[in-house]
Amino acid sequence: MTILYTAIFASALSFFLLRYAALRLPSSKVMAYTYLVPSWVILVEYAAGRGAPPLAVTGGIALTMAALALLLKPEAPRP
Repeated sequence: MTILYTAIFASALSFFLLRYAALRLPSSKVMAYTYLVPSWVILVEYAAGRGAPPLAVTGGIALTMAALALLLKPEAPRP
């Protein structure tokens, strides 16, 4: 039942939320937020007591956050 729930309902909900966001946000922001999905999964796993991720994974999370900051940075006004 858990696999069925995850495969159908959670995936469908994620799809519809991203579609909803894509209609209301600029495409770069939607893309930036989709890059956060793996980091959220790692955070939930850590909170569930599965231990901290390896150092290489933590470095990947840091790179993802840096890329997210660049993507979400407000654009400078053009002269």
